[in-house]
Amino acid sequence: MIPISFSSNLLQNNIQISIAAMEITDFTVIYDNYDLEPIISDVKSDLKSKYTIDNVKEDPIIAKYRKFYWNQLKIDPTKIRPSSEALIRRILKNQRIPKISPFVDAYNWASASSLIPMGAYDKETFNYPIIIRLTRENEKFTPIGKKVKILQPNTLVISDKNERILSQYPYRDAKFSMITKKSRNIVLIACGVPGITKNQLFFALTRTKNLLEFLRNKEVIKFKLNEIEYFTLS
Repeated sequence: MIPISFSSNLLQNNIQISIAAMEITDFTVIYDNYDLEPIISDVKSDLKSKYTIDNVKEDPIIAKYRKFYWNQLKIDPTKIRPSSEALIRRILKNQRIPKISPFVDAYNWASASSLIPMGAYDKETFNYPIIIRLTRENEKFTPIGKKVKILQPNTLVISDKNERILSQYPYRDAKFSMITKKSRNIVLIACGVPGITKNQLFFALTRTKNLLEFLRNKEVIKFKLNEIEYFTLS
């Protein structure tokens, strides 16, 4: 079982969340020149047939994350969007989604198709257990592609045993634990909020698994997968 726990101060602050997680081990990139285009094309077509820039916020899944931002995180979701919604909006605007690496591309496109925000963390960079908690005063966090910042007290984060922050839940991951071409052992987390079901979280991880297996069948990568696990605080 993946060692994940929720801090008691979450319930004290009326924060009720659930996550699904999956460990990937012995991950290796065999061939750098890979192509997800057939799958990407299907995802784009499906999203564009369902949504526009104006109505995507009305999708029931996206609306639940927006509500959580407003009510629990005190964040304006029109300025800082859930990561899955931000990705979908880029697709609807025909903006380029950069090709990063087989693993990151797989879970990014799985996130877009499932509408569920996910985060991935290199297991060699942090120490178990993973703890979902609220920050104290003056805790520092360096997001991917951003400068170090001081988080406000009571910011919802994912951290490790040593309280190093892996993610600002559920939309921004840390630079130090990001997935690189050297990452071999990975934990992938699908981030839930009130109203998001276990099946919806499992679908996001299963979608990632299917994309990874597609690349494995093309002899682009090799890896081992552990069972998807579910954790809830309610």
